[in-house]
Amino acid sequence: MKIQLILADDHPVVLHGIKAHFDNDERFEIIGMMNNGLELLNSPLLVKADIILLDLNMPGVDGLKALQELKKRKIKAKIIVLSNYHSPELIKNTKANGASGYIVKSDELHKLANSLLAVMDGKESFPNFNPKEPNESPFSFFDDFLKKHKLTKREVEIIRLVCQNLRTKDIAKRLYLSEFTVHTHRKNIMRKLDLSDSTVALYDFALKANLINP
Repeated sequence: MKIQLILADDHPVVLHGIKAHFDNDERFEIIGMMNNGLELLNSPLLVKADIILLDLNMPGVDGLKALQELKKRKIKAKIIVLSNYHSPELIKNTKANGASGYIVKSDELHKLANSLLAVMDGKESFPNFNPKEPNESPFSFFDDFLKKHKLTKREVEIIRLVCQNLRTKDIAKRLYLSEFTVHTHRKNIMRKLDLSDSTVALYDFALKANLINP
């Protein structure tokens, strides 16, 4: 019997990219797709789902509030959180509120199927993090950083992946984007940061901005 999935994410590219990925996997079946937290909470499909993939940044009702509400209802579905933030505090928060897993979009979407299977087997699937990292919330720092450099969250994702020495086609596959879109993002990043079009220059910036570890 196929594992029944509900996808809840307000980013169409992510939503349809994940759907396309699982459409080719006979172990899973997408039974619902929502881009609004309120729509998710009101969905009659909740009782049929085995796993809910829940984005934290959604209109209507955000992911954390939706997670808390679903926990109160004691639904049978396991919940795996999708997030742009690799934050120890946020990971602990979602776990405390009933999530069975946490996927960082920029790093771990390629591990999604394995995470789903682990959760269905009664295990948890949370990323590792450095316990020495400060416990301050990343949101204010990260949002200030984006404003300062006029970058988008997607562009930061791409910076991190470029610094992992991933090629354009690999980044496109990881983020469910076209190679043209990734190439355009890279050009915009270099323009905004006034950098030469080289991975070394971008790596140096990312290192100084604490976007990556040395």
